[in-house]
This record gives sequence, C-alpha cells and structure tokens, in this order.
Amino acid sequence: MAVPDEQGVSSFPNPPTMFYKKYTDENVKAGLAPKPPAPVQGTYHMFGAPFDINDAMIRPLEDQSIDRLYPQRYDRKAELKKLNHSILVCFLELLDILINNPASPARTQKLTDLSVLFINMHHLINEYRPHQARETLRVIMERQKRLREEIISYIQRSTDRAKSLLKDCSDSLDQVLASLQALKALTREEEEEGGPGEEEAMDTTSALVTKGTGTLGGTKESWTSQDTGKMEETAQLSVDKHNAQLCTFIDSLMP
Repeated sequence: MAVPDEQGVSSFPNPPTMFYKKYTDENVKAGLAPKPPAPVQGTYHMFGAPFDINDAMIRPLEDQSIDRLYPQRYDRKAELKKLNHSILVCFLELLDILINNPASPARTQKLTDLSVLFINMHHLINEYRPHQARETLRVIMERQKRLREEIISYIQRSTDRAKSLLKDCSDSLDQVLASLQALKALTREEEEEGGPGEEEAMDTTSALVTKGTGTLGGTKESWTSQDTGKMEETAQLSVDKHNAQLCTFIDSLMP
C-alpha cells in the first residue's frame, strides 16, 4: 500500500501577506514601507493580563494578588528548598485525597495550594534573571577577549615569520647581486688585460659564486666561456625560489 507524501506543517501560522509584502527592499528604499508602531504608553494587556510600562521588571506578588509564602528578607536557596519540599508534601496529600474521596472539596483546595506554591517558586527563580543576564554577558565578553588574544598572537607569529623570511630573501639576494657584480667586473678585466690575471680572476669568481649561491663552484679548469650566463641563471633560480617561499607563506595566512 502506497504511503501518501507527508508535507511539513509549520507550528506557527504564516505571517499576514498584507503586511510582509509591503516591506520589500524596493519599498524600504523608496520610503513606502509602513512605519513601525509607536511605543506603548501607559498600560497594555499581554496574555490577558494588564501591565504598566512603569512596573518593575519583576512585579511583586502582592501587586498580582498572590499570597507571598516567604518573608521580605530571605535566602533564596533556603526558600526554594522549602517550597520544593512543600510542593512534594502537598502533592502526596492530593494523591491521598484522590484515592480516598475524589469528590471531596479538599481536592480543589489542594490544587489551589499547589498553584500558589508553584507561582512562589517561579517568582523566586525569576529574581535570578538579572544575575543570569550579567553572567551571560560576562561569559560572552570573556569569549570575545580570548578570541581576540588568539588572533593577536597568530598575527604576531605570522609577522615574525614574514620578517624572518624577508630577511633571508634579502640576504640571499644581496649575496647573489654581489657575486654577479664581481663576476662581471672580473670578466671585464680579463677581456681588457688578459694573460696573467686570468687564473686569479677565475679563482676569485669561483669562490664568490660558491659563497653567494652554494650552487656554482669548482676550479679554474672547469670554467668555460658560459660561466657568466650560468651564474645569472643560478641567481634567477635563487630569486624564484625565495619568491615561491614568500608566496607560499602569504597563501598560508589567507583564511
């Protein structure tokens, strides 16, 4: 047997179409959306009960025509424990009445007593609301502070790493440029002078290249007329390597 498709049903009714369609982006920008209602003045009704805007956040039980079961000066913890014990006792008495004589008028009185006990307990719990609000705000602010400290620490570590990487790149490039300039100068001198200065120039250039890049070197016998081009190629490879490291580091900082 085929099971019919079940459609989801919202627990709340849809908002009135005549209202929410007037608050489109175009209407809001054009100033055509209805203005919000004016603040309530004086008294108003909510859930069938009257309220006044000047009332305290937590209205006293006397203002609600409800009996207060604890003194004016009290310890909330102790009073809550007493009320909890009284509720249990009253509930057991109600069960006893329902078992022995369900039609007894005492049943209604016990229900009223239970209602008053629960209202008093609920009122005491509500008095903790301001404290709960302060604690919630404190926890939120501590979480924000901890998050900002972690972000600052991460930025500081990333900055130190970037400075170190940039310094290494700068030192390496300075060595490469110095080696290139020395190689070009010695090569120019060899071309102009020639003869006896050639062996000394080759040895000096080889030492400079080996120190500057760590990739070229050797003795004068291994040098050819393409040494200058090879040195420039090695320098470019070194520059590309450090650029790639720097780009990789920058990419790692991106979220």
